[in-house]
Amino acid sequence: MQKINLDRSWEYIELGFVNVLNLTSSEYEWKKVNLPHDAVIEKERNKTNPSGAGEGYTAGCSLYYKKELFLNEQWKGKNLILEFEGIMGIAEVFVNGRLVAKHFNGYTSFLIDITKHVKFGDKNIIIVRVENTHKPSSRWYAGCGIYRHVWLHIGGKVYIKPWHLHVQTRAIENETAKLEVRAVVTNSVNEKVQGVIKFDVFSKDEKLMLSSEEKFLIDESEEKIIAKSLVLKPFKYWDIEDPYLYKIQATIICNKSIEDSAYTLFGIRTITANSKEGFKLNGKPLKLKGGCIHHDNGPLGSASYDRAEERKVELLKASGFNAVRLAHNPFAPAFLDACDRLGMFVIEEFFDVWHAGKVSFDYHLFFDKYWEEDLESTIMRDYNHPSIIMWSIGNEITWGVGVDVDDDSSYSIYTWCERLAKKVKSLDQSRLVTAALCAIPDDYKRLFAIIEEGNYVIRMLKQEADIIEDKWGEFSEKFSRFLDVVGYNYKVDRYIYDRYKYPDRVICGTETYPYTLFKNWKQTIENSNVIGDFVWTAIDYLGEAGLGRVSIEADDLKSFCGSYPWFLANCGDIDICGEKRPQSYYRDVVWGNRKDPYIVILPPQVYGKKLYFKPWAWEPVERSYTFPGCEGMKVAIHVYANADEVELFVNGRSLGRREAGINTQFKTVYDTIYEPGVVEAIAFKDGKEIGRDRLETTGEPIALRLVPDREVISSSYGDLCYIKIMAVDRKGREVVFADNTIVVEVEGVGELVALGSSNPLSTEPFVSRERKLYKGRALAIVKSIGKKGEFKLKAWAEGLDDAQVFVKCI
Repeated sequence: MQKINLDRSWEYIELGFVNVLNLTSSEYEWKKVNLPHDAVIEKERNKTNPSGAGEGYTAGCSLYYKKELFLNEQWKGKNLILEFEGIMGIAEVFVNGRLVAKHFNGYTSFLIDITKHVKFGDKNIIIVRVENTHKPSSRWYAGCGIYRHVWLHIGGKVYIKPWHLHVQTRAIENETAKLEVRAVVTNSVNEKVQGVIKFDVFSKDEKLMLSSEEKFLIDESEEKIIAKSLVLKPFKYWDIEDPYLYKIQATIICNKSIEDSAYTLFGIRTITANSKEGFKLNGKPLKLKGGCIHHDNGPLGSASYDRAEERKVELLKASGFNAVRLAHNPFAPAFLDACDRLGMFVIEEFFDVWHAGKVSFDYHLFFDKYWEEDLESTIMRDYNHPSIIMWSIGNEITWGVGVDVDDDSSYSIYTWCERLAKKVKSLDQSRLVTAALCAIPDDYKRLFAIIEEGNYVIRMLKQEADIIEDKWGEFSEKFSRFLDVVGYNYKVDRYIYDRYKYPDRVICGTETYPYTLFKNWKQTIENSNVIGDFVWTAIDYLGEAGLGRVSIEADDLKSFCGSYPWFLANCGDIDICGEKRPQSYYRDVVWGNRKDPYIVILPPQVYGKKLYFKPWAWEPVERSYTFPGCEGMKVAIHVYANADEVELFVNGRSLGRREAGINTQFKTVYDTIYEPGVVEAIAFKDGKEIGRDRLETTGEPIALRLVPDREVISSSYGDLCYIKIMAVDRKGREVVFADNTIVVEVEGVGELVALGSSNPLSTEPFVSRERKLYKGRALAIVKSIGKKGEFKLKAWAEGLDDAQVFVKCI
């Protein structure tokens, strides 16, 4: 089917429940908007909002969207299908005043056949009602509105159903790929139709690789699966180092004329996992270096621009990740496209809740009725993505339901686990099925007190395994019978024990704490049963406010999340503006991706004080050696290094060589007195220098500097340019203590869509042109408006020289 984007020229209004037939009257003042759109990110946060810390104290919304759609007369007799990639909230869709669909899952895409409800050669009115006022409805920031793309599919009388052209690698033998292609063909007329479906496979550079045809006869108003075996030789594998993609085009020919066509990209690859050899891609073993992420795009809220999704994958890839777990729902197609294109493994998760909820108004209210529809639509939509290696049927489902191992009732989590896993396998047998198991309370602390490396301890474990009560073990054994891979959330301490208790179990650390990275990764690489480690989280996110906070007051950490004005979780390797935090550089060292040492400083203001951490927190070290007014106070200089030794110099004076590497968990700490100047660390291995790092004290900020992520972007509507704004001193060095209020302005063929910082406590709106620098930085996001040319972003602040940057749109 022809696919047309409908993101432009919508209107919206925030309004309670009304009769949609009255919405066309002149009494309502509609605002113009282009999609994607998140209305919540535009609204003021308030500590009294019932969304609470989970959703970052954001407001709820009740919205109407309206679009006039003119359909050409030439499309009369065609089939028209609307596709909504995602509407956050309970959605109702009306076409010309008639209710045509309802949808209850904000993360799943859905299709609506509107053929019988439209007029041709005339305008049609599409109205979408979005209800998301009942709070809390999520455990993290969700947003509200039509936050992903909208498409119109136009097909012939006999057409290929959207999302239903699939390619599967059946076997690879003697450098030959045996493929099966399946297309669901729909006949919309009241008579049998005879025709031919032609399959053409193209290489990455659009070269025709093979062509094959299959005759078909389809009954009136029938949907029919047409399958064809294809053989491709030679072929190229898709892998994370060389993510090679093919294109397949399917064309329906009736009476010697083209009736319909569709295409999709796919990759050829094999995946396996077992407890002896671990995870293999194309027959080669590797460990999953993973991170969990939520769906929001930081300062953009939940609005899903293609470039925002692609940039997330670029940031993850640049930081050494090769896998991502989508927490805890399906993501936008653009994100998966980027994973395919750039080479990133994906665990795609269907649900955070099943029939029992985690907050008052989450998806558990609709799960019983719609789980199957949402699961099936996700697999059908995403079937061809080679990046997806696992389907996760749920995250920490045990919340609020208990884990009675003898419970086999219809509402038992074990019954539901079997039901969901079997459904997934009925739709897709080519991927692994997993679920993330919750870290439920246990009665086996004494058991893990003795878990260490060594044969003696292993023998003791075998002897004690049957006599120590192990509720989590019993629960996991029953729950995981239907899983290919068992997801462990915060259960690294079980890895050694479970290797012997459950020798055939394939384990994945689906959530682990960032601060225990060294142990997490060591246990992962030394245990063949464990295929990977996924930190919570790889990229920071909105909501679950203050999950990763640190305080000098114990009372500040009594609650799970932080009190207002906390907004960010504050636990990501990468902050919401895309900057690496200290824990990310430590990960570079542990994973062996960085040869040079890396210096961070525990500031004088917190040195020597007792610090209280949430489990997801990182110690409050800074990438700075500038602490005005703290001369003579003590500081702790931390050096992350994969080396035998490191030597630290302060203003050219050596503080001595110290052991580094595995024995110190890649962290070496020097306590010293703060004196402005230069600190330098040199790393040694086998007595030879292998790298060095340097920090120096900066001066006062005197100017702004602007650095775009790209100097040339597409003129197509919605491409984004991310522009870093920094305060610098006279030598051009970043001044991290600068907190000036900046103002930005965009001229030309661009539009400012967000101005943000990574300040987790800020109450400043992301949609403003004005914002305070945080740690000397801010981020402006500018959108292409669909015209060729150039735009200029100018930034200024009181007391600082202003700056401007030009970006081309071609």
